[in-house]
Amino acid sequence: MTAIGSDRPGLVDELTGALHGRQVNIADSRMVNLHGHFAIILLLELPDSSAKAIREELPAMGERIGLTVTVGPQGDAGTEIGSGVPYRLRTYAMDQPGIVHRLTHHLHGQDINIEELETRLEPGSVTGTPLFTMDLRMTVPTQVQIAELRRDLEKLCNSFNCDFDMEPA
Repeated sequence: MTAIGSDRPGLVDELTGALHGRQVNIADSRMVNLHGHFAIILLLELPDSSAKAIREELPAMGERIGLTVTVGPQGDAGTEIGSGVPYRLRTYAMDQPGIVHRLTHHLHGQDINIEELETRLEPGSVTGTPLFTMDLRMTVPTQVQIAELRRDLEKLCNSFNCDFDMEPA
């Protein structure tokens, strides 16, 4: 289930209460306030016998509390991206267009799967200059040489004055 709407106090309480009242369990979730817009991604667990009815009911329930809700079936659990080693990559740079694309494009070229990605743009502590941070969790295929990946990332990050940390997750 995905949902988006204007942020306000009590939104998560109302949504989770409505789900709980229908015997729906929240297995995994990501929720975030992005400058006044609240975005939600949920993996729900519920009995097969009630899935169809709840799937049809959730958009109207969301509308009553101010959310646009989309519901779909869970992806095929048998579809696996591939095995690998989990790593966390953090980058720090002066804000500039294209940082996310340049880094994710490079990772894609190595068949590295991005599991989670979060970015923030915040004023620097001393100058107030916008500083961009990106934190991502990725699965690095076993055939990718970590030392070579670090060298490639260093070269790429140097090309746009970006620092990074990469460590096993």
